[in-house]
Amino acid sequence: MIQSIKGIISGLIPEQVKLRIDQKKTEKIYRQGFEAFTKNGETPDAAYMAMINLYCSTNGKFSEMEHNAHKIPTNTKAQEMDSVVGALTKHDFSDYNSTLQKDGYVNLNRKIPQHLVDALYQFALKTPARIAPNYDKPLVYDALHPQSEIYRFTMNDLVNNPAIQELIMDPALIQIARDYLNCEPIFDFPAMWWSTAFLKEASSEAAQLYHFDMDRLKWLKIFIYLNDVTEENGPHRYIRGSHKIGAKPDHLLKRGYVRIPDEDLKEHYSKNDFVEVCASAGSVFAGDTKCWHKGTPLQKGDRLVLEFEYTGCMFGVNHPKFELESPNEKFKKFCLDNKIYSSNFRIKS
Repeated sequence: MIQSIKGIISGLIPEQVKLRIDQKKTEKIYRQGFEAFTKNGETPDAAYMAMINLYCSTNGKFSEMEHNAHKIPTNTKAQEMDSVVGALTKHDFSDYNSTLQKDGYVNLNRKIPQHLVDALYQFALKTPARIAPNYDKPLVYDALHPQSEIYRFTMNDLVNNPAIQELIMDPALIQIARDYLNCEPIFDFPAMWWSTAFLKEASSEAAQLYHFDMDRLKWLKIFIYLNDVTEENGPHRYIRGSHKIGAKPDHLLKRGYVRIPDEDLKEHYSKNDFVEVCASAGSVFAGDTKCWHKGTPLQKGDRLVLEFEYTGCMFGVNHPKFELESPNEKFKKFCLDNKIYSSNFRIKS
């Protein structure tokens, strides 16, 4: 599980994956790797690196084409529904998707219920998490004596939490992912972490330098703030519209899959495209983290965030299936009734 924590959660991307492209050779490695993936469900490391290099060399075009080639079509259309964030209409879903397509992110301007916020916050205060830099030392977070800039909870602990299971099942969050991906979504993984003011400078481990993610061919993330986030305790930041094909400067993509200094991005994007997400506890927003994005170094306090990733294809980073220890009957039935969406879950008998 340590490998999956270090390799898949947003922000823990390789520091230096330099772009070395022979287009035909790289695509051959990718194709061979994808064929292996279809047989055994595992993505070869070389094929994963090829996917990243092909994204960079085509400025996103290759990944979008491959997503469309391998996604599972859907016949489910958005409709009026009640959800964990309240009642939503077809118009709401249409507006969310239009904003996501244009900007890469959308604030739902809604909150999850307070009882879920409270349950998850208490879970985070009592459950051991793993800290940077090695993620091999589980500790319960002590706000008065932080020992790392980041505390990450294991995915298996998260998927076995009843409050998180309720959110995983929420039809509105699933529909937002379905609309954006234009396919039947797969629940890829959950992540939750404390960010702290342990360090005073930007931390790569805490994803506080601009980067884009590349776990899959295409994905959508849902973020939920579990405490109030202001300018002082690490708001999420992103560059509006930078998820689109051709939207990243080629000279920056030639550096490969690396962190990018703010100054280099300010040379290319308008000041108005740099967005800061401050919001109160329970607030929900969705994002395509192919956008340049980062967390802000904390001046004081801490930040607790829950994140879900949805995808159309599991080619990419490998991680173990999630083991459900004793799910309630509702969640068990949900998994059995939604086999594509829940294909990463294993119910222990």
